[in-house]
Amino acid sequence: MLFSTLTLALLPTLTLSFPLDPPQSRLHDSHLSKDRKTEPLLPTCSPLSFHRPCQCPEGTSYASTVTYGVIGANAKDIHALCGNYFEIEWLGMRPMETAGPPDTVGSTRTNWVPTMMGNYKFIEELLRWDESPDGGFASAFNQQNIPIVYNDDVGPGAFAGQLITWKSQYLGQYQTSVTWSVYTCYTGGLLGFPEFHESALKNVTEVLKGQGKLKGTSIKPWSTDYSIPVDRRFEL
Repeated sequence: MLFSTLTLALLPTLTLSFPLDPPQSRLHDSHLSKDRKTEPLLPTCSPLSFHRPCQCPEGTSYASTVTYGVIGANAKDIHALCGNYFEIEWLGMRPMETAGPPDTVGSTRTNWVPTMMGNYKFIEELLRWDESPDGGFASAFNQQNIPIVYNDDVGPGAFAGQLITWKSQYLGQYQTSVTWSVYTCYTGGLLGFPEFHESALKNVTEVLKGQGKLKGTSIKPWSTDYSIPVDRRFEL
């Protein structure tokens, strides 16, 4: 687990930022010798890569996780707690720096994030922010300082790009669904995003309960995850 425990629909127009050049696969060429092995050209990893092979920067693996939950509170109350890009105390963090107006595409926040590899600075740019009159909202942000390189017992590794998306949706007066997704390229074992996000949603539920705003039925958060080990990136 890389992330210590304590964003949503797929966004086809958004892609992970990868300034590193990914390894180039060889295109099939009819002039190549028949006994020469060729590798398929795979798409660059993006939100569309969920459960599909794709190319991350060399030496890193692709993973995607989605956390779901239903909170027994009004969507407007959840928005009041979670709906500010710069105010993330409910996540157990507070930005070191911010730039730009809150909740505005292009604004950035800098967080000191605790991971199993140590504490690292992540700069995140807001790519999407949509709000509904009923209190629901959707957001997406991207890692900007790529790569973040680290060393562990196994050797060097990197956080080589990630996109996180969130969508909270009004279901009823006291019921709101949350879908929180992560698409990332990284080095090492399975990420701890599911545990981190499930813990955060439980914290949101407890805070709302303490405020007397939890009046409906909640469903415990659960997650799905998918990863492509680095040695299998070119398998179909």
